[in-house]
Amino acid sequence: VGGDLGLKSLLNLSDSYKEPIHHFEDKYRKKLHHWEKLRSRRYLLAKQAIAWDYHNKVLAPRQLDDFKNYQKARVMVAKYRQKIANQRLDQLQKFTTKLVKQYDIIVLEKLNIKGMLKNHKLARAITNASWSKLVSILQYKCDWYGKKLIQVNPAYTSQICINCGKNNHRLGLDKSEWLDVREWDCPNCGTRLDRDINAAQVILKKGLATQ
Repeated sequence: VGGDLGLKSLLNLSDSYKEPIHHFEDKYRKKLHHWEKLRSRRYLLAKQAIAWDYHNKVLAPRQLDDFKNYQKARVMVAKYRQKIANQRLDQLQKFTTKLVKQYDIIVLEKLNIKGMLKNHKLARAITNASWSKLVSILQYKCDWYGKKLIQVNPAYTSQICINCGKNNHRLGLDKSEWLDVREWDCPNCGTRLDRDINAAQVILKKGLATQ
């Protein structure tokens, strides 16, 4: 199977299945925001109190560990972030196990994720998708189950028509416009294509060609 990593769906497979991205942080957004505000406010107050102690040459100036309200807020923020991380990891573990049990060869695109994170408009969505974690889990599970993970160059995978092989170069659109296109008609053969599924099928074809 071929897989196209995405921001609308976690992984789009060449057999047309799309694994959804669950926004686990939405469940805890209000509580997390509440405790993050409290943590920031209490941190500033604690730093001011510590500075006052040093200014007045107190023999035993207070440290951050001495401010119980700040420590409570810090722990609560960590607690909710851990809940979100655990739920995201649970999805990845279950989905990757399903993949390696169902398929012998899995082909993904090899993305420069670190470079993509420099795009501040997409960084949060990419982080939420956990692409790096997905690939690393998939790799060691493929090793466990004796399956094969292949990663290919992602260049033009969303622009090549799987039906005729024509590279349509984003249909003449600029990059920002092309990112919004979810379906398109190949100008060469007229085939109606789902952008993500087509990309996954092209990725699969590329991967199998290396064998």
